[in-house]
Order: sequence, then structure tokens, then C-alpha cells
Amino acid sequence: MNVADSEEMAQPLKNRGFVAAPRLHDADLVLMNTCTVRDQAEHRADSNIGRLRVWKKRDPNRILIVAGCAASRWGDSIQKKYPFIDLVSPATQIEQFPEAVAKVLKKRWNWQRETQEGFPVAGGPWPEGRQIPDHGSQVTSHGTDLFGDDHTAYVTIMRGCNYSCSYCIVPQVRGREFYRPIPEILAEVRAKAAAGYKEVMLLGQTVNSYYWREALSSVYDFADLLRAVDAIDGVERIRFMSPHPRHLTDRLIRAMADCRKVARHVHLPVQSGSDRLLLAMKRLYTRAEYLTIVDHLRAAMPGILITTDIIVGYPGESAADFETTLTLFRSVRFDGLFAFKYSPRPGTASAGEADDIADQIKEERLQRVLSLNTEIKKTAAEVPA
Repeated sequence: MNVADSEEMAQPLKNRGFVAAPRLHDADLVLMNTCTVRDQAEHRADSNIGRLRVWKKRDPNRILIVAGCAASRWGDSIQKKYPFIDLVSPATQIEQFPEAVAKVLKKRWNWQRETQEGFPVAGGPWPEGRQIPDHGSQVTSHGTDLFGDDHTAYVTIMRGCNYSCSYCIVPQVRGREFYRPIPEILAEVRAKAAAGYKEVMLLGQTVNSYYWREALSSVYDFADLLRAVDAIDGVERIRFMSPHPRHLTDRLIRAMADCRKVARHVHLPVQSGSDRLLLAMKRLYTRAEYLTIVDHLRAAMPGILITTDIIVGYPGESAADFETTLTLFRSVRFDGLFAFKYSPRPGTASAGEADDIADQIKEERLQRVLSLNTEIKKTAAEVPA
């Protein structure tokens, strides 16, 4: 989602003639799209801003924009800490970014005169005989020439999250769920396919909670959207992330199985194998319910790859809780995972609890999870087809 949001914010700059700079010291403008889902990511963003002080000092006309989820949490305080920041654009205001960046450009440069004199025609000559790329019609879809796989088109179908997972800061920094209309999504997918992209990645914080009401009558859900995208000519593969187990219904599983273009892979975060911790995390499903979903997925689509997210060291996680997570892993036999040590995020419910698991224990548990995953994948590779 960070990549997709970055592409969306890059578009109004590209429309004005900006192109990607190969090196930092060549750049007139830096847009840093930040993450705050873990404190490590936020600290790294803060550190990177500090290092950009030198870049900015060498040419005060350069523009620094700090955007994204950490920007939502920091608010105006980050600009007070680093006065050389020209614009703070929170993740919740991404739709207003084109207008916000236009104001900054007008204050700093006469960008309209420069564009007219320096780049009179899209595709025309640059100084020194270079060519400015022709971006075609200014479609609001995100190009993938700057980020990600050359064959994957990222399409955001919704923003925000209505859940209240105890450890998660996302609802604070991205707001409540907002769904794009299906006709708008399909128009973007068609534009991507026409541009040559073969794979589409549908994105949302809880992507499968998506729904859209047409006027006062029909209501369409994520299963309907999958079927509609599957019918678009030129699209060869469809992926999506990240779904929430609560919305991985049998209706959605049937749609996934019926749609020939939907990749036989689902990333389904579990976070813990302990019912006690799942309740404390406010994940709204049990271990048994998660395992039932896995069974239904594999029955509908034999051979489907299932990957997951896991948190170790959540407040109060006992040795027994952790062992139940390992038994879940042995039962499901995930094809891959993202594993994280718990870190408290300001304003979340779990931040009010004692972070009572020593970092050494968190690290040991993290390594055990990673080692078990490696063992499972190795065993799977050794089994003859």
C-alpha cells in the first residue's frame, strides 16, 4: 500500500514534467512516504528526514515532502522539529495531495513558466537533446514505472480500517474505511491492462471487507469485485492483500475458485495461535475458526499457497501461548510468513499494558518461528510431487 500510495502521489508531479532522479543529489524534490505500523519504521523515517538536512541546505530551493502514516501521527510537530520540511501530507489526506503540492510548487518555482518554456510539448526535446516522457492522458491511475514489479499494477480499492486490533495504529493514522465505487476501480484496471500490465494487485487495509452500494438498490462485495476484474480482457492474474480472516467467507472462497485469473495464493494474517491472545488482540476469530477457513481454502483450491503474519512477545504471552502458535504452524504448514517482535504503538489499547516480555525472549521466539518455517518449507520441498 505504501508503494501504491507513493505512485498516486507521484502522478501529479509526473503530470507537471517531473521525472525520477537517479541519485539524491540530482533531485529537486524528495517525497518521503512514511510508515508507522511499527516503531522501527517510524524511527527510520525520522532518521532519514534528519539526514536530508544536508541535501536541503545545499540548495534551499529544493522541496522536501513528508507524507504517509507517520506524517498522520506526527502532524505539525514534525515540521517544528525539522523546519526545512516544505509540506506534511498525512495518509488521511492523500486525495488532497495534488492541490497541496501545487501550492508548494507555486511558492517555490514558477513551475508553469518553466514547463511551458523548457518542455513545450510532451515527448519534445529537453535541454541537451534529452526526451521528456509522454505520460499520455492524465489518468488518475498509478503508474508502476517508478515502483514495484514491472508487470504488476497496484490498484487501491479502499482506504482505512474499521477494526480495533489492540496493537495496531493503522485506524488512527488512516481513518475509517472508505470504498471506491466499482465502476471507478474497473476503469482503472482497464487502463492498466491497456497500458500492458498483466497482473493486478487489489489493495486495501482489510481488502476483503470491501463493499459498494449502487444508488439505493444493489450492494456489491469483494467477491463481486473479483468476478468483475476477472472478466476484464488483458488481465492475466489477480492478487489482493491483505484480507482479514473474518471476511474470508465461503462466498468469497467460491469466487476465488471460480475466477481463473485469481492467483492460487492468499496472505491471511493469523498473528497468534493462542485463543487467549487472539481475544486480547481483538482479532474477532478463534484458532478453530482460522483453521476451518484454511481447510475450506484448500478444499476449494487444492495446492493454494497460504502465507501469514505473526507477532511474538505480545504483552502477557506465556510460554504455553507461544507453543500453541507453533502447533498452529505445524498444523497449517504455511508457505511463508512475516514475523515481528511486538512493539507498542502510541494510542493503541495494548500500549496501556506492560510490555512484559523481555526483548531477549522476543528474539528467541522470533528465531524459533523463523526456524520452524524454514524446516516446514524444506520438508515440503523434499516431498515428491
